[in-house]
Amino acid sequence: MHADPAEFDNNDALDQLTYEIILLTRYGVQNTPTRNREAIMDRSALILLARLDAQGPMTVNELAEGFGLNVSTIHRQLKAAITNGLIEVVEDPASPAKLHRPTTLGKEKLQQELQARQQDLSRILEGWDPEDIKLHTEFMRKHNESLENYLDLKWPRP
Repeated sequence: MHADPAEFDNNDALDQLTYEIILLTRYGVQNTPTRNREAIMDRSALILLARLDAQGPMTVNELAEGFGLNVSTIHRQLKAAITNGLIEVVEDPASPAKLHRPTTLGKEKLQQELQARQQDLSRILEGWDPEDIKLHTEFMRKHNESLENYLDLKWPRP
């Protein structure tokens, strides 16, 4: 019995996509784009600040739940960001839990890092057709939203 040609093409595409995602995550975890410049902050601080900037002040438990990580991992990441002056702890008037939010320095550094990463992407995508960049962005968002739905870990977006 022969396989359906459409099924073969889809499996081949999924094989290729799997491989490309492995490479993409490898480059992301290694912060590859920042190799040609000084890193403004480490990856965990960037992700924490981006989440707090998008969602507003959060407790340790909310962050752990939002990232799908254990509380001790979030505590460790927060401690480093607090030590570096990027995040501050504030009282939650509605609860005894403490809230975490970006400091003024944290907001400034986040914007600097995002701008630097955008410049990195401009260099990486140099020569791409603007319509291809737009399509790539749409597919990346669709992929991320599908992954978030699959994991039940929604990321707030503007």
